[in-house]
Amino acid sequence: MAEVDLSSAETGRSGTGRMPPAPRGSVRELVRDPLNFFLNMTREYGDIVCYRPAPDTAFLVNHPDYIRHVLVDNNRNYSKATYSNLVFKKLVGDGLITLEGESWRQHRRLMQPAFHHNRLEALDGMIVTAAEEMLSRWEQRYAQGLPVDIAREMASLTLTVTTRALFGVDLGDEVNTIGEWVNQAAVKFEKPSTPQVQEASREVRAIVERIVRQRKENFEDRGDLLSSMILARDEETRLMLDERALCDEVMTLLIAGYETTANALTWTWYLLSQNPWAVGRLREEVHTALGNNRPPATADLENMPFTRMVLDESLRLFPPAWILGRKALRPDEIGGYHVGARTIMAICVYTLHRHPGFWEQPEVFNPLRFSPEADQRRHRYAYIPFGAGPRQCIGNNFGLLEACLAMACVAQRFELRMAPGSQVQPLPMFVLRPNRDLFMTLHR
Repeated sequence: MAEVDLSSAETGRSGTGRMPPAPRGSVRELVRDPLNFFLNMTREYGDIVCYRPAPDTAFLVNHPDYIRHVLVDNNRNYSKATYSNLVFKKLVGDGLITLEGESWRQHRRLMQPAFHHNRLEALDGMIVTAAEEMLSRWEQRYAQGLPVDIAREMASLTLTVTTRALFGVDLGDEVNTIGEWVNQAAVKFEKPSTPQVQEASREVRAIVERIVRQRKENFEDRGDLLSSMILARDEETRLMLDERALCDEVMTLLIAGYETTANALTWTWYLLSQNPWAVGRLREEVHTALGNNRPPATADLENMPFTRMVLDESLRLFPPAWILGRKALRPDEIGGYHVGARTIMAICVYTLHRHPGFWEQPEVFNPLRFSPEADQRRHRYAYIPFGAGPRQCIGNNFGLLEACLAMACVAQRFELRMAPGSQVQPLPMFVLRPNRDLFMTLHR
């Protein structure tokens, strides 16, 4: 591996230090096909590569030990003040994803009770009800021999679940306004100031502000996430989330919670459609645990381990949050290499989850690699679909609960099949989306 001295390009660096390889990659290639760009970088140059020497030095880190260092062991040296996170802040305000330092720690303490397992488990009936409503529509399409657009259906389902879990009510037609905003934000993520995104953001913000104001004025604990957020009080400072902070956090949860789970489920059905053996095993497990009629509940999931294994393998191959970014506040050293202050550290989760040193046949769909025995042998930071460390996604358990219950509901009624030979590729946007519509036929 060639080593180069980037002291002239690196900002915030004094003296000399050993630098990682810096191949002459094409910025055009990075923009056109970032997934393959990062994969090829790691395959050719190893687990830490300088892929952008100027104007802002950027390292791609791909070893679980290095990722643990950035996200866990020395996390206070790495801020989220990267370009993408600053763009996200323009969309949602000062929520958990964008806050830093003590403000973030205080918000995290205040938000944590909303995601306590007892509170989340009580939402299982609402999740199943939303899934059953979707399946009732599917029954009509099945009777007519019509396919379903699985990406659109999963988006509609998770948007319904997210809004009901947040607000404790059905928002009616306003759900469509929120969905359109999230979709525009995902498609035009790099351009949040475009008139369409700005107008949609104002409309959604108005909806959120109205609901928060009404709930605070006539408060009752409905068991939803907003109720918990309104009730939360910091044990150290006795402070509560004010109205603006509540709105910022709700906006953050709307865009992060809905889009990620929708795409996780979409990829799961796609992978299952390509692997009939896994479909058979999944449906057999669900029918054994639930029979033909009883709806699933949180307590049933422990009797359906393969369902979770399928979801985990889907999240490995197609992690919705496909890349994470941090910025070094002070000089550091990783893997024997110098990291200058203000260096951008890129963690491509898509690439990490295909690391041949930690995943056998990494491109093959194999849920069995998430058996309890395999879990014990695997490096803890080789699999991070929700990030890691203190800034791990706060809603990860809710997303997993929602996805597993939805999978059980669908598998209880239908098998989804995609036309053979359909070419589908991941499209790295705000989240990792399929590059085309996924129409699937319904089968008993």
